[in-house]
Amino acid sequence: MAQRKTIRSRRLGKQIRRLRDDAQLNQEKLVELMNTDQPRQRCISASHLSRVESGIARISSEHLDRIATVLDIGTEQSQKLDALRHRADEPGWWQEYSDIVPETVEMLVEIGEDAATAHSYDNVYVQGLLQTRAYAETLIGNARAFVSPINVDRMADLRMRRQQRLGEDDFQGLVAVLAEGVIRTLVGGRDVMREQLRHLIEVTQQHPVTIHILPFTAGALPGTDNFVIFGFPHELDGEVVYVDSDTAQRIYEERNPVRQYTYIFDAALAQALSARESQDLIRTVMEEL
Repeated sequence: MAQRKTIRSRRLGKQIRRLRDDAQLNQEKLVELMNTDQPRQRCISASHLSRVESGIARISSEHLDRIATVLDIGTEQSQKLDALRHRADEPGWWQEYSDIVPETVEMLVEIGEDAATAHSYDNVYVQGLLQTRAYAETLIGNARAFVSPINVDRMADLRMRRQQRLGEDDFQGLVAVLAEGVIRTLVGGRDVMREQLRHLIEVTQQHPVTIHILPFTAGALPGTDNFVIFGFPHELDGEVVYVDSDTAQRIYEERNPVRQYTYIFDAALAQALSARESQDLIRTVMEEL
């Protein structure tokens, strides 16, 4: 039975496909080798393997073991694949919010739960992983065209729960670039903004978070999209980019768009203030409020 495509199932499929490509086998040949000396009821079809590699079908532990054997990938890598298979089948805590957020946002949370690193670029508002609740509620409440007032609290809950990832042991770090206009835009009033700016300083002391401010003096912004580039611990995963705008959210896993957004992030970081200079500017803006 087909399952809803998730980031974890897509990651598993991508890893299987890359391992198969490395072995220079097409899907039909891999299936042929997997089915050798197997009774018909335990065979896998090429069409099913194709759906597995696309992230829209489950794969059994037995079939995954046969893939590992045929491709001779080794015990450690085989165990990592099986662990990802189990995680792809597990319901995530974020699914309890599926009635109020689009599937793309659910996938964003799922990406963040598994990612080891994150590089973000924001030129309008503070990155969601760094927002205070009051700041988040103001932004969510202002999006009246897309969010029912009754759902503001739940969406803020979701955003706050996402932030717990910053404190988990296997999270390696967030590097955030914020345009200066982000910290100078008065969101929710002076008290809310002071609290938000104070939080930007405190979060770097509590978690593996580094914040760089891209000053007005840097000139034209290197990009207009707000985005996060997520990196994963497994070498076969590659990177995933989540792009956010007022009207749409997009996820890119293909090499070219990932490379393009990485270039934009690197350009922004190169023009941004150092972490210490950024902290000083944040404090200055706080004092001006």
